[in-house]
Amino acid sequence: MPEERRRQRRDLITVPINYSYTYITDQDNIKSVSTSGITLNVSDSGMCFYTNVPLQEGKEINIFSKAIWENPKKGMVKWCRKITEELYRVGVTVT
Repeated sequence: MPEERRRQRRDLITVPINYSYTYITDQDNIKSVSTSGITLNVSDSGMCFYTNVPLQEGKEINIFSKAIWENPKKGMVKWCRKITEELYRVGVTVT
């Protein structure tokens, strides 16, 4: 079994989240994207969620879920794995 690297225990929670991020287009324009996902697990310092958008490692995102937090949180994508043609599992550190 792989060694556990998390510092905090993650609780299995399945709730909807909304998240947003920005990126620079090929024409050097800044574009903002808002979309949603479903959590798999959550801790004070991180989370894992499913989404239909592939996210690049190191991408900063803003995350909001009334079911988890009162205020939006900032996160950084640590990894993103393709599960199916239209589904990705994403690991994020949260601050």
